[in-house]
Amino acid sequence: MKPIRVIESLAAASAGQAEGDAVALRIDLSRRITLRFDLKLASPGDLEAIRYARRAMIREERTRGVEWDEPSMEDPNVTATEIRWFVLTSQVAWCRQKIEELVERANRAREALRSLGQ
Repeated sequence: MKPIRVIESLAAASAGQAEGDAVALRIDLSRRITLRFDLKLASPGDLEAIRYARRAMIREERTRGVEWDEPSMEDPNVTATEIRWFVLTSQVAWCRQKIEELVERANRAREALRSLGQ
């Protein structure tokens, strides 16, 4: 079965921006942007694997605490088709890293559930 994947949607985020806005984003790290990731799921169980992995990451954040500027996994909106995350521009790289970790955990969880079911 195909693994769970996410593809970052860049076109919608940058289509409405003027050239000056793009330069301002690079300079002003306190501005907020919306990151959009399209979910590529093979089955309804894949969405449950995403939710399971996200809950685990949130539990870990609550146990260890989050760093001063660290974005929390409680913040993104997760639907059956996409993940949207409204963040500071200074947090973008951290959010992308957390999304990668979320997908890796979801794929592992899906495989573990599949092996238990067989």
